Amino acid sequence: MTLEDRIARIEAMSATERKAEWRRVFGTPAPPAFGAGLLARAIAYRLQEKKLGGLTGAEQRRRLQLGRKEQRERARDTATTLVKPGTWLSRTWHGEVHQVIVLESGFEYRGARHASLTAIARKITGTNWSGPRFFGLHSPRLGKLGVIANV
Repeated sequence: MTLEDRIARIEAMSATERKAEWRRVFGTPAPPAFGAGLLARAIAYRLQEKKLGGLTGAEQRRRLQLGRKEQRERARDTATTLVKPGTWLSRTWHGEVHQVIVLESGFEYRGARHASLTAIARKITGTNWSGPRFFGLHSPRLGKLGVIANV
């Protein structure tokens, strides 16, 4: 049976049959959180991987690197969406108070608009800092650290 035939057979299976196929292919019970569609895709991927070969070590490392980058970006996006436009952020750095106003699109610092808090943190410190972290948006004390007022 060709790989294409095996994949077509998986697509025609019921959810119960896909769970049994998962056990046969992977040797473990199917994850309970996986729906029938995800089971089919994962089984098909595994069959293709066995037949055609998997990712090289370099490709796996790159995939993990991209995943970590995506997690960082998602965390940054989450942190910056926690504050509403009009919010003032404040941070004292080397004895100087730095204030940022959150805009609808971006941030204002000392009369200039910036696309990200990270760009502002870099301007203040001269090094690569996470802007949300610099202004305390990753702090469990959010609301007590960094935020002056929500106008």
